Amino acid sequence: MSGFSNEIVDREFFSDTTLRSNFLINLGYADETALFGKLPRFPFDTVCGYA
Repeated sequence: MSGFSNEIVDREFFSDTTLRSNFLINLGYADETALFGKLPRFPFDTVCGYA
């Protein structure tokens, strides 16, 4: 994930090191009851073509 404040993350987690953040990643499992299915997608042939 980008678009976060690197300075805040670096201060909170890496203040006593020379490490600096570049991006965030969230690992784990979602709450299945809060998820919803994928929205409809266009078929490949409808939106793509070959030259």
